[in-house]
Amino acid sequence: MRSSLQPVTLSQRAYSLIEVLAASGIIVIALGAALSLGIATVSQEESGNRIARGLSIQENAARLFRLGLSPEEIIRLIPSDPCVEKLSISIPYSVMAGSVSVIASDIELTVITNPSKVRWSSGVLDNNKLEDEARRDLPKITVYRLYTRAGH
Repeated sequence: MRSSLQPVTLSQRAYSLIEVLAASGIIVIALGAALSLGIATVSQEESGNRIARGLSIQENAARLFRLGLSPEEIIRLIPSDPCVEKLSISIPYSVMAGSVSVIASDIELTVITNPSKVRWSSGVLDNNKLEDEARRDLPKITVYRLYTRAGH
């Protein structure tokens, strides 16, 4: 008489606990990598957007200077933006362009590229490092305009 227990064949094998844990570990690592890549992409996109806004503000200030406004008037007219840390317009100075005398001014702008005020490095809050990394000085723009009849 045959026993009621039949031998296990290859087609009837089940997954072992080690195989299940290994597969789960691979899935967790893949999900973590995908999440990290997504966060980095969103952060980079936001940083680029803030820099583009800063460049637009800097160009608008240059246009206003060419129209004859003073640096003080320009700073009052430019709307405040949370991505702009500092907008500075130098005192106008005279420059000779060939035989023509023009007025020039330098426009500088600092953009806050990372809106977050918290960064952890080695488990310690590191605000000094964040201040350097989260800000970007845009290239200085030198703007020229002709003297007007009023002498401005």
